[in-house]
This record gives sequence, C-alpha cells and structure tokens, in this order.
Amino acid sequence: MSAATYPTPATLQASTATQTAYGAALAWTATAQLWIALKPGGATYDQLDGLKPVRIETASATARNDPRAAAGQQILVGDDAIPWRVLAVERADPQPGAMTLRLDRMT
Repeated sequence: MSAATYPTPATLQASTATQTAYGAALAWTATAQLWIALKPGGATYDQLDGLKPVRIETASATARNDPRAAAGQQILVGDDAIPWRVLAVERADPQPGAMTLRLDRMT
C-alpha cells in the first residue's frame, strides 16, 4: 500500500456507460478532489472458478464529507496506478462533517 495514514490527495471518479459500435464501454470521469487519510485493513486471496488466486486489499479512508461520494465509485490515491473501489460511504463518521469510505482493490 503506497499511501500513508496522513492526508493524501485523491480523485473520486464515477463511471459512465456509453454505447460504441462494438457494444457498451465504461469510462471513469473525475467528480471530486479529496484529501483522504488511508488506513490499511489487510489482504485476502480469492479464487474465481478455478483461475489463479487474486489478492484483494481492503482499507478505510476518512475525509471531509462530500455529497458526491457514493458506493460503486472508485478513488485514485496520489500517483498510485491501481484504483480503490468504494464499497460503502459512512457519513458523519467519525464526527459531523466527515465521512469514512470502505474500500477494496485487486492487486
């Protein structure tokens, strides 16, 4: 995990589905810039249908509350190449005006 627990710049992204000549395409567009404190949660391995096991990292991040944040989005932290998936947004946690994001990613 490249980010520390001190505030780090991050980009919150939302997905947009578009139709192309080859079918549907999914694009990610920036919706907000956040300063987050990323806290590692651990890692597990998941094996899908007999394929090679995949490492899944979990983390939580606290940030100033932003109404645009929602589950299903993704966050790019600093210059990290692998985005984090937002699983849940807990508002007013740990205090009013703050939010906690529950995150995971496959590495």
